[in-house]
Amino acid sequence: MKKMRILFQEPFEPKNVIFGRFSAGAGNNTFPFGVASIASYISRRGYRVSYLDPMIEGMDEGEYISFVREGAFDVIGIGATTPQADYAFRTFKLIKERFPGVVTVMGGVHVSCLPGDTLERTDAVDYLVLGEGEKPFLSLLECLERGEQKKIEEIKGLAFRKDGKVRVNPYREQDYLRPEELPETLFDIFPMRKYTAQVTYAKTFPTYSLLASRGCPYRCTFCISTAGKIQRYKPVAPFIDEIRLLKERYGARGLIFMDDIFTGSRPWVEEFCGSYRASGIGLPWACNTRVDTVDEKLLRMMKGAGCWLMLMGTESGNQKSLDLLKKGTTVEQNESAVKLALRLGFCVYTSYIICLPGEDEKDARNTISFARRMGNHLSLFFLPVPLPGTELVGQARRDGGLIEDARFEDYNQFDFSNLVYVNPRIGEERMKRLLREAFVSFYTSPAVLYRNLKELALLRQHPYKYWLGLKSLAGYLKKGD
Repeated sequence: MKKMRILFQEPFEPKNVIFGRFSAGAGNNTFPFGVASIASYISRRGYRVSYLDPMIEGMDEGEYISFVREGAFDVIGIGATTPQADYAFRTFKLIKERFPGVVTVMGGVHVSCLPGDTLERTDAVDYLVLGEGEKPFLSLLECLERGEQKKIEEIKGLAFRKDGKVRVNPYREQDYLRPEELPETLFDIFPMRKYTAQVTYAKTFPTYSLLASRGCPYRCTFCISTAGKIQRYKPVAPFIDEIRLLKERYGARGLIFMDDIFTGSRPWVEEFCGSYRASGIGLPWACNTRVDTVDEKLLRMMKGAGCWLMLMGTESGNQKSLDLLKKGTTVEQNESAVKLALRLGFCVYTSYIICLPGEDEKDARNTISFARRMGNHLSLFFLPVPLPGTELVGQARRDGGLIEDARFEDYNQFDFSNLVYVNPRIGEERMKRLLREAFVSFYTSPAVLYRNLKELALLRQHPYKYWLGLKSLAGYLKKGD
């Protein structure tokens, strides 16, 4: 039997849907790890897979239609976050209008959290793949090839319509892929040479991103994790092979490990650091971590293996807010970890959320002051974005500030022109001014200026990074609300 042709693609969307006001210098490396994993998983089983980002390719609708027609695709899949959802719906509508026989499949965090709502909003999507997509998507393809419609209705992790009604088959976490089953990243179908890394993580160019693990065991109320609460790491040896491939085939000069928490398993990190040093690959790498998963011994080991930057999710200078977010950390741990990493010579990147439910202006200013006092290299500040499916939605609603009729594109975490939560003790306009004040306060700190000017003067990081960063920050601070 001839295997079906599958196209994975991004929706038609402007760049600011992802990066908001940071678009001017944000880069475009939003590498779709979920798609790459599913594509790898099904290509190993004989399916012909392609990928398209029409925006990176500069396509208009006419060129896109020609591409799809020439590709003769049987199935087209699009993944979407909440800000991308309406753009994905419009893209699917375009597909169905021109190619009604193509099977359309939507995945991603948005549909995993709102499957019923998604199918009620659009009739241009045939199936939704929920949660971890490899097994449900493969099962769907096999049933489509064999014409086994009844069996499609039994697939766990799938949502669809039957007799005009929405049907959702939940996916059980115990059915998720085991560590040894996690597919290698399929780079070949992606426009790797056209990606520019997010400058906050990049030391030089080209820098590419990777995932070492899947899932997150923590319970932060602002975060969506559709890959389950059990963190599973790829075996070290094949993961290092992926890194070597990026260096040898695509000319990588740096790496970003985009795992929610790279340091979730100390034994795995220790094994990786030892094996990576022994491999001789030698590329510098950045990662995300938690302040309570690192200590001096581990950080020294990571630095010796090439880690140069860490994003620490410090989130707040107020203990009550850390408790609200269920971070499981303390303000003292935040301060201690940041200072330790700075002392050991890391570039430290932090993130904060101000004006959270229960906070007043004094609390917001306390976080701003805390961040300035830390004086690390980089920091991003956010206002609360209660994404669908997170516990923060209920917290914001109980606080009396949730905007119940917010548009999906307003859930952009890098553009707060239209808030989806307004803290009733602070108000919308004051929240926006405080956010602007946070950036100005942090980046005019003498300690922050000194650290970054030193990096630039000593050429420890590529000067182009700083140019992109300044463009990005200027775009963010530009008035336009």
